[in-house]
Amino acid sequence: MKEMQKEILSYLEKIIEEEKRLARKGEIPDYIEEVDNNDHGAVTVSLTSIDGTTVRAGDYEGRFSLQSISKLFPLALALMDHGSEEVFKYTGKAPTGNVYHSLIQMEMQEREKPLNPMVNSGAIVMCGLMKGENADKKVDRILALARDLTGNQELTYNEKVYEAEDQDLNRSLFYYNRHNGYIKGEFEDVMPVYWKMTAIEVTIEELSNMAAVIANHGVCVHSGKQIITKDVVTTLKAFMITCGMYDESGSFALEVGIPAKSGVSGSIVAAIPGKLGIGVMGPDLNKYSNSIAGIRMLKKISDKWKLSIFSEDRSS
Repeated sequence: MKEMQKEILSYLEKIIEEEKRLARKGEIPDYIEEVDNNDHGAVTVSLTSIDGTTVRAGDYEGRFSLQSISKLFPLALALMDHGSEEVFKYTGKAPTGNVYHSLIQMEMQEREKPLNPMVNSGAIVMCGLMKGENADKKVDRILALARDLTGNQELTYNEKVYEAEDQDLNRSLFYYNRHNGYIKGEFEDVMPVYWKMTAIEVTIEELSNMAAVIANHGVCVHSGKQIITKDVVTTLKAFMITCGMYDESGSFALEVGIPAKSGVSGSIVAAIPGKLGIGVMGPDLNKYSNSIAGIRMLKKISDKWKLSIFSEDRSS
């Protein structure tokens, strides 16, 4: 096992050095660069297997906000609270060809509900749908889930990032969905939940721990605790592969073939069912708002060990 870990670490360090040279080819969103991870060269990766072993490489000590990766939390909680039949009365299940904060696709649909829970509008609806008396109670539930998934019981959100998340476009998505009947709650009971969850900060190892739980059918690889029910994990993985990489999801599924969810901090969480969880980080983003270095690292890892869920020759 130790020899295998050395081999994996050696390969991860190799691809980290390769990607560091390309790490400044994209852009960092202004508000992220001001208050969160602003180091263009902070490329890092962590792998956590379902036996609990972690191998990491790169700049792995820093913390960064989850951003859209956190959309998995209210979806999981809403599904466990209400069941899929009820949840999908409020959001669709289809990928989108538009940007993650778009209004236009809802306007073009007959029923005008969000296309899926991985775009901003759908995640905001999930924040309204999940159980909780008010925003504080809902945030507590999301933090509890995030802490169990990552293994860090002190995990919290970055106050400066939270304040920077308060943007007009997401406000308009809230009111548009409430106008159409997909959100029942008041603004102050929903939007702070969305903004705070996107500001939750993790390390790269905590991100791969989270991915490993999803890979392990909802069971924590360290404690053996069932954190998310198996049926909900199945739904999460389906959305990750079809919608998790914004409007780049189709090409990512074809080229990498791993269920994944990205965030505009440059982080990506990826889960190979029954095998391992991966966290990657590279702040510079491409035109789809996905990490340039992160996608390249995941492709190299997938190709190296034949991890695509669509491959007929997957490594054991």
